[in-house]
Amino acid sequence: MDRTSRIGVFICIFLLVGLEIAMEKYYPTPPPKPKPAVTAPATSASPAKITAPTTQAPSPTAINTTETAPVPSVPEVTTVIENPAIKVTLTSKGAAIEDIELKQHQDGEGHVTLNAQAHSNVLALDGWPGVADFQVKQSSPDGVVYTALLPGGVKWERSYAFGPNRETDTGMSGFLRKLSHKIGRLMGEPETAPMIYTLDVQDSLTNSGATDVTLPAYSLSVGRAEPLLVRKHYQAISDQYLGSGWFTEKFYLTTVGNFNPGYIPFIGIKTHDGKDMFSSASIDDKPLQWLGVENQFFAVLLTPAEGHPIQHAIFQCFNQRDADGYVISTRDTQARDEEGYLLPGLEPDIEAAAFFPAISLPAGQTVNLNYGLYAGPKEFNRLDALGGHQGELMNYGMFSILIVPMLTVLHFWYLIFHNYGVAIILLTLMIKAITWPLQSIANRSGKRMQALAPKLKELQAKFKEQPEKLQTETFAMYREYGVNPFGGCLPALVQMPVFFSLYFMLMNAVELRGQHFLWVHDLTQPDSVVTFALPFILPWIGGHFSLNLLPIMVTGLTMVMMRMTPQIGDPQQAKIAQWMPLVFLFIFYNFAAALSLYYVINNCVSIIQIYRNLKKPLPDLQRKPKKK
Repeated sequence: MDRTSRIGVFICIFLLVGLEIAMEKYYPTPPPKPKPAVTAPATSASPAKITAPTTQAPSPTAINTTETAPVPSVPEVTTVIENPAIKVTLTSKGAAIEDIELKQHQDGEGHVTLNAQAHSNVLALDGWPGVADFQVKQSSPDGVVYTALLPGGVKWERSYAFGPNRETDTGMSGFLRKLSHKIGRLMGEPETAPMIYTLDVQDSLTNSGATDVTLPAYSLSVGRAEPLLVRKHYQAISDQYLGSGWFTEKFYLTTVGNFNPGYIPFIGIKTHDGKDMFSSASIDDKPLQWLGVENQFFAVLLTPAEGHPIQHAIFQCFNQRDADGYVISTRDTQARDEEGYLLPGLEPDIEAAAFFPAISLPAGQTVNLNYGLYAGPKEFNRLDALGGHQGELMNYGMFSILIVPMLTVLHFWYLIFHNYGVAIILLTLMIKAITWPLQSIANRSGKRMQALAPKLKELQAKFKEQPEKLQTETFAMYREYGVNPFGGCLPALVQMPVFFSLYFMLMNAVELRGQHFLWVHDLTQPDSVVTFALPFILPWIGGHFSLNLLPIMVTGLTMVMMRMTPQIGDPQQAKIAQWMPLVFLFIFYNFAAALSLYYVINNCVSIIQIYRNLKKPLPDLQRKPKKK
């Protein structure tokens, strides 16, 4: 790639990053007003609660809460069920899930625990009278059944059981699992038990009376989007990963920005106030196929059975706000103490609830409501195997066409070498091998531009007072000698989608979380070697400065590449371009070490290719014959 093309590429990346930051701060996705049926957030000292609408569909016989005496309160019973992947703690208060411990994923000295600090339990039901207390009908390490009597003589049983092993059910995940077993057998490794992160939940409602009964509309809590890595490495949580993902006919992601007030960029005209709560129906009024809460690496995801979709979802944010009405997030200085640590209680706090329509129960009949609950890592293969577009939770978007094959290759190399650092290096070399011919074309184009440079300088000297004439004559000379001044841009155009695909893949690849490579302790975090406390807080850095070697290596290698590239055009602009990588050092400094590792290897191979190009002689340019 010639120098002019490199400058253009860096400017484009800079503008894209700057635009993303500006849009997120000043013009987030507007949260439309909630419907009147939605209850406003509680203002009392007790935690706010997402409640069901007070209206209900017409029914043959509505529940009369005075018909049956209330069931006396029973002591709370806590039950634990577990398998090799998850440990689920349930409570008889609402027959709901208090928290879910992921036994295969470390968080400090313990395990990652989902919904640990939530305001409501997962699958807690709201909207039906008399659902507070359940009795444990039966329990085992693999499942539990609760029972309760609702007003109107309706018997409610809720059962929890671990779901089937879906790793071999569909697509790429099944191929990888078979390949993993084959490689493992060749290497003499023992078979590993499948990791099951799903629960099958069934609500069985029996109307033993002589008249039809209609239970009103109700909601099920999906829990809280749990923040991760609040204090580790002194990094702020990236708000773009934390929130609620949901799917109608396409994927949506509700984050902190959806609760902020909106302003027109650069003009400052306010378009709407911030909201503490809003409905999915105000964005897309279609029924939801599934609803989840997520962070960068893990998710809790509720999928009802077909024929019983989620009518709409309610999202609520419990965060404090600053003087301008913006939700205080981990990026804000007021959320940190004098040492730059995040203050307790100021983590992003978003919860979601799924709302369902009223249920008709004919006399003497039983109605079963089935739900699938996934609580585990955001691995594309596992989510995609659920079979209902749950893979969209990864939010790959249009880059999925590149990310999925690259993810497959990354997993393949890991199966062989059992090290994701080595897998990233081999993936990088494969990408460079594919793009090598394109880079060779760009190098040949750069050589032709270099050979034409003396003639271009003559034109610049001849028409220095006539810029328009200089431009016309310059392009005429390009045509005369058959030189394409934009030939060096082809590899950049190809590598840009590859770069963004790798960015989205590596930044939230749970497979890389906690993986070591050389001095890197976690490939999803910056490769901090040593950390120093600062007397002030810096943008993108925070209150502590960490020495991250890989971004520094990327910057140094990029500067070497730019100095090696033959200078074409204005020498003053060329000198400025040589120092451009220092600007991006600050932007990319806290990116995941996996992404920096990719660029270190990529730049090393590019330097070798440029060196080979420099050893080649300049081509002998010949004028193209003019057409008669």
